[in-house]
Amino acid sequence: MTSADHVLFARRARYMGAGVFVLTVGIFFRTPLVVEMAREFELSALAVGALSSAFALGRLVTDLPAGRAADRFPLGLMMAVAAAVVAIGSAVMARSPVAAVLYAGSFVLGVGSASILTASFAFFATAPRARRGHYLSLFAAAMLVGQALGPAAGGLISSRVQWRATLAFGALIAVLISVAFAGVKTLRTEPAKVSGSGGPDSRATAPVLVVIYLLPAVQFGIGAALYQTLLPLVGAQDLGFSTALIGVGLGVGGIARFVAALVAGRVSDTVSRKAALLPGLVLQLAGVLTFGLVSSTAGWWLAVLLLTFGSVVVNVGSTMLADLSEGARLGRRLGSFRFSGDAAFLVAPLLTGGLFERFGRLAAAAPLVALVVTALVGVVLIVPETLAAPD
Repeated sequence: MTSADHVLFARRARYMGAGVFVLTVGIFFRTPLVVEMAREFELSALAVGALSSAFALGRLVTDLPAGRAADRFPLGLMMAVAAAVVAIGSAVMARSPVAAVLYAGSFVLGVGSASILTASFAFFATAPRARRGHYLSLFAAAMLVGQALGPAAGGLISSRVQWRATLAFGALIAVLISVAFAGVKTLRTEPAKVSGSGGPDSRATAPVLVVIYLLPAVQFGIGAALYQTLLPLVGAQDLGFSTALIGVGLGVGGIARFVAALVAGRVSDTVSRKAALLPGLVLQLAGVLTFGLVSSTAGWWLAVLLLTFGSVVVNVGSTMLADLSEGARLGRRLGSFRFSGDAAFLVAPLLTGGLFERFGRLAAAAPLVALVVTALVGVVLIVPETLAAPD
């Protein structure tokens, strides 16, 4: 990129990041509201997990086609359409007369969410290698801080109005963002050239890609199973937290997520990608173990903080995937990357919710521990360092 290209990319990155942040906040209004939904529709813990899984299913069926679309269409147009879909999903949930319609709205919301994240992911991944960690950390900060502040905002709003009005407000936000992106033209995911040979990176072998595709499964699986399902339920049922307090609790790490993402991006660009990735995996492991083993209020808060500081796994993993995808179409690999994460997003709440109901917290944490340990071992033994281009 020329100097002028860098300035243009930075300007577009700020616009794209702002859109991702605002939309993510609105999408995650619903997280603390599941407690009130469960009361109104008489949902069990497993049924609440299924609500998260409906959202995940919408993302899952969208990931691969969205990845292909990112290679073909202007990403601003994709953002506009995706934001409109989010508005529809939020509105359907807000008007749901029965639980089945609530699940349908959650599914539509997942379709819009996947499209937003794929389009923005693809945009930030086209950053130059030397600054790629920085830009993808900005993307991750917009996404993760939005995921943290969304529940806090949703909880606070619903403490004054009904949960249905909170979701309707989220739909309005999405409509405004759709209009803002309707006329925006952003970069396509044109394949970048590798230094030297200009061909595809030979280090992108099947085992390496499998381990990298496992990274979003770790973060999204933990997010769906704990952040969106079991942490709110444990807070309400076992610890007596109000909906507002649960929302604030899940959102309290918003600044921590922002700082963690920026630090990880800096380390990724100046030290190594793996030096930024491994601590995130270790913190995620510690957070899951804390949830499973410590049943006090202090344990609830500690689990939230550990998982928050460890939430750099996806952005560092996506940076490594972008490094390995120079000279190849990026959108399809990003689609597969997100598909893996959303498969875990779909399965994890159902699996952990069922284990939680039958056997308790430690049993619910066990499959998540196994997932993180597998990814950790794979990164150490199989994945190469990708900061420098291949010779």
